[in-house]
Amino acid sequence: MELNKVICPSCKGNGFTRSSWEGDEIILQCVECHSQGEIPRWSEGNLKALKGQKEEREWALATAMAKDHEEMHEED
Repeated sequence: MELNKVICPSCKGNGFTRSSWEGDEIILQCVECHSQGEIPRWSEGNLKALKGQKEEREWALATAMAKDHEEMHEED
């Protein structure tokens, strides 16, 4: 780890995050560190802003997945 980087707080350094979707667990690439496991050393305020952006992206992904799921089951 470089001195100007810290372990990603979102994925805890492994590059992936877990999420649940309708009882199923899915594994996603970490969007904060781009699956690198490290992020630049930033101030706490910047990390809070990143966390808000991450939650918005996860919500958008979940919404898109729900729409795809509904469309797939409409064909049945």
